[in-house]
Amino acid sequence: MKESIVNVLNQLYEEGYRYVVRDKDKNYLICYSLKPKKYLELEAWGYVNPDAQGAIMAHPFENTDNTEITWSNSSATLISDYLAKNTL
Repeated sequence: MKESIVNVLNQLYEEGYRYVVRDKDKNYLICYSLKPKKYLELEAWGYVNPDAQGAIMAHPFENTDNTEITWSNSSATLISDYLAKNTL
C-alpha cells in the first residue's frame, strides 16, 4: 500500500526538506532542502548550486495522484504550505 503524500512530506520535512516539485511528464515528486530552479531546457528542477550550504541530495518518491504539484507550476511548492492546506 502506498503511503499518503501528507505522511511522506511530513517525514521529509522533519529530515530537512522544504520544497517539492514535479519534473515534466514524471510519475514522482522530488523534494529539495533549498529552493530549486526550474531548468526548462532539461525539463527538470535542480539546485542552482548543489554544493551550497544546506543542500542535501534531492529525494524523489513515486506519486501519480497529486494534481496540485505539476511541471507547469512556476515555482517550487513549500512543503509547509502544502501540509497546512492538506492536513486537519
